[in-house]
Amino acid sequence: MAGDEGIIEAVVEQAGDCYSVHLNEKYLGNMWKDEQRGMQWTTTEPELEPYMWEISVHLSEAFSRKGYPSLLMGAYPEILATNWKTNETLEVVIKENTDMEVFTAFLKDEVLNLVTFEEHLDLIVKKENDSYFIIIGIN
Repeated sequence: MAGDEGIIEAVVEQAGDCYSVHLNEKYLGNMWKDEQRGMQWTTTEPELEPYMWEISVHLSEAFSRKGYPSLLMGAYPEILATNWKTNETLEVVIKENTDMEVFTAFLKDEVLNLVTFEEHLDLIVKKENDSYFIIIGIN
C-alpha cells in the first residue's frame, strides 16, 4: 500500500470473522464486518482507521476472480505461476517435482474452500516444462 512515508507493507491475517492487521511489521489492531452497520468494515483501533478503506478494497479483490491467482499461489507453494488463458480459464503451473495426481486431487477437494464466486472457472493444472495437464472445473 502507498502511504505518506512511502510504500507500506500490509499483512492481514484472518482469525474467524476478524482480520488482524500489521503495517510495516507493527500490529495496528483488528477489523471486521459489522452486521449492525450493514456489513461495513469497522475497528476499535483509531490508528487503524485511516487504512481501513484501502485494506478493505484489497481484501475484496483477494477473494474475487481478480485476486484468485495470487490467493492460489499464496496457499500452495507447489504453484510456480498462474496465467489467465481466457476469462474462464486459468493455467496453473506447478513445480516439476510435484506429484501431479496427488496435487490435483487435493486441489480439487480444497479449491472451493479458498473463495466462492458464481462464475464458472476452469483450472488447467500442468507441470513446468510438460504438456500434460489436468482440468479442474469450478462451479
